[in-house]
Amino acid sequence: MYNNSRLNKDIDCKRCSEVNQTLIYQAFINGYSDYPIPMKISMEHFFERFFGPEGNTLEDSFIALRDHKPVGLIVGGIRIFDGYKNLRCGAFCVVSDLRGKGMSRELFRLFVQNGLNRGCIRISLEVLSDNEHAIRFYEKQGFKKQNKLLYYSKSLADGSLKQTIKILPHFTIKKVNLSVAKEVREQISPIHINWQNEVEYFLQDVSAHCFAAYLDHQLKGALVITEYGKIYFIYVNKEDRRKGIATALLLYTINHLNLQKLNISMPDQIQMIEFLRNIGFEKEPIEQYEMYKWLI
Repeated sequence: MYNNSRLNKDIDCKRCSEVNQTLIYQAFINGYSDYPIPMKISMEHFFERFFGPEGNTLEDSFIALRDHKPVGLIVGGIRIFDGYKNLRCGAFCVVSDLRGKGMSRELFRLFVQNGLNRGCIRISLEVLSDNEHAIRFYEKQGFKKQNKLLYYSKSLADGSLKQTIKILPHFTIKKVNLSVAKEVREQISPIHINWQNEVEYFLQDVSAHCFAAYLDHQLKGALVITEYGKIYFIYVNKEDRRKGIATALLLYTINHLNLQKLNISMPDQIQMIEFLRNIGFEKEPIEQYEMYKWLI
């Protein structure tokens, strides 16, 4: 328990590992009740998502209680990211009537201190680009905006993508183990990929599949995609680009998984936007900033 003189004496902050999971879920629902994007999620799905592939842990997350009722929550996890031991804030919310009264700062202070105690070098998070209030709060805590995350999607209902793609006869495309994509990612480690598309994330997603393109038994490209059409990772060797490999991978996957829609997110510095537009992807209105703070 963490009592602090800067908070009302009836508010306690605890690690999430110290409380019942129902309180954690209720804190999330209460805190995000007025969020621009509706957070309609069951308790089971909440824990599967936020304490599964997202990489958060109960020990690295904190909850605020007033009279034993949940009024605030910060969820986080630690892993190597961009080559650094990184603490990520995966969710942060406070009920509306307690905002601006110091509780957000206190929860965040505990969160940061925990990261320092665990030897983290950096903290990262994502925030909606139009959430000016949240951005100002994070900037006051020392965070700086870096990349912008973009979202694209394409419906496959009309079959238009299939008409634009021809499988290259001299390439072999097949389903492979996710470890193939992991090896490709390791070979291009200097390239920044957002947290939710990284290897550690998709390796834990039971719906993720990997497909690879080969020429003379040499790997030329790889795609990681879920059975719902979420693209985690798509990469083609530089010398083999503009040969139709990426589009051929997509078509093979669409047919293999019987997909009805594709969607992808990525940092804005990834050079893929022209490719996506050429095959009919449309940009979604949602955008996020990746924000970082160095701890040492």
